Amino acid sequence: MQERPPAPNRRGRLTAEREREILDATFDLVAEVGYEQATLDEVARRTRASTATLYRRWENKPRLVITAMQARQYPPLPPVDTGDLRGDLVALARLMPPPHPAGAPTLGIWQAVLADPQLAQALREVLLAPYLDALRAILDRHVERGTIRPDNPALGHAETFLLGTFFVEKLFTGTEADADQLIAAVDALLLPALTAGGRPARPGA
Repeated sequence: MQERPPAPNRRGRLTAEREREILDATFDLVAEVGYEQATLDEVARRTRASTATLYRRWENKPRLVITAMQARQYPPLPPVDTGDLRGDLVALARLMPPPHPAGAPTLGIWQAVLADPQLAQALREVLLAPYLDALRAILDRHVERGTIRPDNPALGHAETFLLGTFFVEKLFTGTEADADQLIAAVDALLLPALTAGGRPARPGA
C-alpha cells in the first residue's frame, strides 16, 4: 500500500545533525531490508521523528532514499576543466558514482527505478544532477572554444549517452560501469561524435 503524506505542519526546520541522523538511518534501513520494504514509518520509528517531518523535508520516500545515498556515498563534485575536451570527459567519467558492492542499497533501487517514476525523478534531480550539470558546462565551454561545432547534433544526445553507458552495463551484467568502461565508450563513441566535422568555420573565413 502506498504511503500517503500527512497534512503539513508549521514546526521549524531540522538541524544539520538531525538531518544526518535521519539520512543515516534511512541508508541503513534500505541496506538492511531493501528499497521496496523500507518505509517512512520505519524511518520515523528508528529516529523518533514524525512522518510529517520526513514528508515536509523530503516530500516522499524516493527523494529521502536518494538523498541518503548521496550523503553517504558521494562527495561534492569538484570543477572539471582540464583545458582539453577528452581530458574533461575522462575527468568526469572518473567522478561518476562508483560501482557498489553486492548488497548495497543501490542494487534494489536500480530495479525499482523502472517501476517508480518518482524514484527515477529523484535519482536524476538529486543524485545525477551534478554530473549532468558538469557535462553541460563542459560541452558549452568547448562550443565556445571552437572544439565542438554549435550545430553538432551529438550535443543533444550527450547526456543520454553518458547515463545510458552507465546504466546499460547494470541491465546487462548487474553492475554499474566503472570509470574505465565509461572512458572506453567516450573514446569509441562520444568523443568522435562531438568532434565530427572538425572545428566550425570562423566568420569571414
